[in-house]
Amino acid sequence: MFNSTMDDDIKKRSKILLLYGSEYGTAYDCCRNVLYELYMHFHIDFFCLNDVNLMSFYRYENIIIIVSTTGYGCYTHNMSKFWKDLHKTNLVFYDTMNFHLFGLGDSSYDNYNIVAKKLRKKLKSLDANIVNYNLGNYQHPSMHFTNFNIWKANVYEFLKKNFFHFQINDNIPCLFNVKHIYSHSKNEQQKDNGIKISQKEEITANKNGKTKIKKSNSYKVNTIKDDNVTAPYDETNNGKVSVVVNVNTNKYQAKEEQLEESCTNIGGEINKVVKKLQYEYSNLEGKKCHNIYENNTLSSDNIITNYADFSIDEYFCKSSNFMKFEVLKNEKCSDESYHQDVRYIDLIAPTRCFNVSDLIKVHPFLNEEKTKNILNLLKINYNDYIIIIQNDHVHCTNNTFIPVNKKIKILDLFIYFLDLNKIVTPFFFLYLSKKTVSDIHKKKFLQLADTNNISDYFSYVYQDKRSYYDIFFDFYNYIKIDVSFLINTLPSIQERCYSILNTIDSYYFLKNFNFYNLYYFSTNPNFSWIIHILKLNYYINKKKNALNILSSYTYNIMMEKMIYSLKYTNIIRNRITQNKIDIIELLVCLYETTINKNKKCVGLCSDYLINLKPGSCIYAKIENSLLCTNKNILNLNYRIIYISIGAAFSSLLGVIRHRHYLYNRLYKNKPKEKQNEKKNVYSSCNSFNKDLLFLGFRNRLNDFYFQEELQNYLYFNYIFVAFSRLERDNFLFYNEEVQKCSRDNTYNNSTNPNKYFETRENRIIQMNYEEMKQLLKEKKKLYVTDLILMLQDMIYEHLKNINTIILISGKSRPFSQNLIKMFANIIKQKEQNKSMEEINLFLKKKIDDFSIILESWY
Repeated sequence: MFNSTMDDDIKKRSKILLLYGSEYGTAYDCCRNVLYELYMHFHIDFFCLNDVNLMSFYRYENIIIIVSTTGYGCYTHNMSKFWKDLHKTNLVFYDTMNFHLFGLGDSSYDNYNIVAKKLRKKLKSLDANIVNYNLGNYQHPSMHFTNFNIWKANVYEFLKKNFFHFQINDNIPCLFNVKHIYSHSKNEQQKDNGIKISQKEEITANKNGKTKIKKSNSYKVNTIKDDNVTAPYDETNNGKVSVVVNVNTNKYQAKEEQLEESCTNIGGEINKVVKKLQYEYSNLEGKKCHNIYENNTLSSDNIITNYADFSIDEYFCKSSNFMKFEVLKNEKCSDESYHQDVRYIDLIAPTRCFNVSDLIKVHPFLNEEKTKNILNLLKINYNDYIIIIQNDHVHCTNNTFIPVNKKIKILDLFIYFLDLNKIVTPFFFLYLSKKTVSDIHKKKFLQLADTNNISDYFSYVYQDKRSYYDIFFDFYNYIKIDVSFLINTLPSIQERCYSILNTIDSYYFLKNFNFYNLYYFSTNPNFSWIIHILKLNYYINKKKNALNILSSYTYNIMMEKMIYSLKYTNIIRNRITQNKIDIIELLVCLYETTINKNKKCVGLCSDYLINLKPGSCIYAKIENSLLCTNKNILNLNYRIIYISIGAAFSSLLGVIRHRHYLYNRLYKNKPKEKQNEKKNVYSSCNSFNKDLLFLGFRNRLNDFYFQEELQNYLYFNYIFVAFSRLERDNFLFYNEEVQKCSRDNTYNNSTNPNKYFETRENRIIQMNYEEMKQLLKEKKKLYVTDLILMLQDMIYEHLKNINTIILISGKSRPFSQNLIKMFANIIKQKEQNKSMEEINLFLKKKIDDFSIILESWY
């Protein structure tokens, strides 16, 4: 019992919990750096913060946490759940639990590294023993690397002093072993890449992984190759060496008579003999791994049948808890000639799984053609199948999505899991330096890996945003790397979050449902072209069973003539009967930056989404956004002020749509006599309670998203729009524009969904439309902040009102920061006796209680 307790204590002391909160991968890469340097000496559990429970902290003596601050002082998506749980808990940590905390941030923001600072404060309140703490600043000449190196050295020194002495591993990490199962397609069998044997029996693997014997005069042996074995590099065989090990001599031989003799001695029970190759680490000083060849043999049958085939649906949906969504529609929002690619995407949701303004967390895939080209340059046969096995000599647990113990195609592995599109980290060049025979390039790689002097790395990699794709393209002639090297050194693909535009409630009523979507989804693809010709949009008039000519014709075609399959007919009839459909709407803008004349960088996930075709599928999870933290957003007694620029407006549209739904439900529940009184319609939405919507776009023609739909919501919103790229007509008070069109008979009131809009209202705005235009006409470039300054009296009143919620959404770097400063200046003008410190404290309190939500797209 005493020995068992000692063993448990030793295991606990050697275990490290390594955690990260990362938005764009910097904190994740810092943690990978720590992992690769320590994994040979400690049992390391490597997770993002959302994947751990606070109670699990008690199983470790050392907890290393690296977190980033994103936006205007926000925590990252993959630590949101942890952050909320931490602030609810009343746990007390033991003094034997050692915390090592590092923060990443940008000092050009007011809330520099605020997440790390708040995390430290909260941990201190729980009696946490924070041994090492430091902050990295992107604005520093050496970026975050100098402070990170100092902090990391202190962590290692603490571990050596309190546990045992060790040397930092600077060799290529080897968390996974890789075994090749060579594929034998018809084209590959025509090449002389394997071992030809004059024999009457051939051993092959069928689809189920079982071996079978086939009569043949000349054939190839399916071989297993361990990538960790050092073998001669054969360019004629794409860098692979097919090895057959003789049982008696333990030497590599390829002579026909020796292999034939070996097969005969086994007596036919084992038809293909492959020497089992293993390796182990020689010592803790980080020497190179060496191979151990054992005398026992493994049959192909045993090797292949022990591992199941990789199934993408099973792996993502069952093992990783993703959901599968089918793409219903992917349309460009603007003219095809417009430079900015913004897409309106509809997805079929498998279940009723989302709420107002939830986020969909998408797992993107790499570009297939681009990945094939790079693998070809690296002389890696992407059609081969491999098995990834956890290294038995390494005690490391992580939340990487790499599928272990599965037979997977190399191309699939890279496309689904390994992020070649990410900017290269400095420590990767250290590993590359061990994979080149050129002294010049080895020296260059070591210079790029030097984080004490990042001038070379900054100018060559960071400034030009060079990805792993770019590095391999630049140096493929000078490096010799294999699949095992890439699996153990490349980062995993990280998910990206997008705001969901709609709510499930918006589809409860058939009149709010776009029948085009369901038709396209349910119709046989052979007939889908008819959609584009007829432009079928199902429309139901106010009176029951009253259909116009087009809708009647459409209904007859779809229900009686077009759909022959009983399956599709039942789907459509059931959906119409239930008056609901589970569709997720997204607005996706391609993230694109111009590096130089010859290079543009695009975001992995946005590029992946905009290139999806209808009928294809994505894997994603649903998460809550920051909007869910203030439940009063859906309370009609509260007034909402929306401030947004560009496509980020999509994160606010779900709230507007749901409040519209609540007003509709409120109206329907009123007595009929009150419904007929126009002045009592939406009585709770009087002029004073109207929400305010401030939007900023580049131009009206292509960037004013959801322009027509917003007409439906004018009865409970004042909408002000600024167009920064227009010299004329750069301001729009949308309510007045619609009224003007109505008065001029250019707006069809009979079909106007905003039929309750009153042309004469006693608004709280103390100036008319023409006065606004006159006030703003001197502006050469008009921004949404100019509109707020124009109406600063009204903004001040609502800042002081406890029943007002301000939602801000915009990914422009200084946008949120500038708005807060503007709010402070507005209050200062009205309350000159107050100091700026008092005003900032007042605004900070409103931010902390989520009366002001600065990153609504989170």
